[in-house]
Amino acid sequence: MTKLLKSKARSVGVSNHTIEHLEALINATGVVPAVNQIERHPVLQSNDLVKYCWKVNIHITAYSAFGNNMLNIPLLITRPEVKEVAEAVAKRTGTEVTLAHVILAWSQVGGHSVISKSVTPSRIRDNFKGIKLLPEEVQKVSLLGQDRRRYNTPYAANKPRWNINILRWAR
Repeated sequence: MTKLLKSKARSVGVSNHTIEHLEALINATGVVPAVNQIERHPVLQSNDLVKYCWKVNIHITAYSAFGNNMLNIPLLITRPEVKEVAEAVAKRTGTEVTLAHVILAWSQVGGHSVISKSVTPSRIRDNFKGIKLLPEEVQKVSLLGQDRRRYNTPYAANKPRWNINILRWAR
């Protein structure tokens, strides 16, 4: 991969790398990834990892911003705290604000990119409506992090939930 950076690729990205993974990669290759895609949302904020990435100039892209999950845990958009913030922003701005808008706005604080999955055209369009949260609104949503948990656990119940073979390797 390091040879590709000299000819074919301008940068590389990684996914689900911890601080330890990133340090090992950088120390072994001298390559600092451009981006680290991680599960990140109000109840899995990964603040130490985010600070480290900021320090070494690695961009964060968040997936599962709404807490979509494999484990049948209530989603973030069902939390009363998020609803309270949505109502406050709607009142302050005089516009319609959904709970998804609040989660997306929180997720982008600090300049992070967010992957918001949807297959519904109206929701996809709606996800582009940007709102600004006041510092106290960001803090209210951030307090959900006291209940820290992952939503996407590929090894849940010892059953891997992926089966992607893009290189068509024999199984």
